[in-house]
Amino acid sequence: MKTLRIIIFSCLLLACIASAWAQDHSRSTEPGAVLALTNVHVKPGMFNAYLNDLKANWRRSLEAEMKDGHVLGYGMYSVVAPREGEPNLILRVSYANWAAFDKGPDYYEELMKNTFGSMDEAREAGVERGELRTLGSEMLLQEVKFID
Repeated sequence: MKTLRIIIFSCLLLACIASAWAQDHSRSTEPGAVLALTNVHVKPGMFNAYLNDLKANWRRSLEAEMKDGHVLGYGMYSVVAPREGEPNLILRVSYANWAAFDKGPDYYEELMKNTFGSMDEAREAGVERGELRTLGSEMLLQEVKFID
């Protein structure tokens, strides 16, 4: 009787293992674009001034990065009815992949010089921008695409 139980248990265990091996574990997705989302808390009465700053500086630097092939696109999203503590503007930058983040300090220094004129002017613009908004959290998202 004990031998029969061991045989039955062994058969059940073998059936479970066989069904686990039969499951499809092939990869059906591939990585897509990388998105950087930045939550911005624009100070009261400063929304238009901040958007003008983005148009003059942020947009110009992103257009240069698009021309260099590092950025796929960008966008701004106004939060319609933010609750207490929530951002009222979300900025999005789309990158082709993680390699876009490996450009090094020389690339960014040159980009800042071309956008602002000098690194000192870029720092000063950052200080002035701080009077218009407070940055919240930033999220990096990896798009997951189905393989057809």
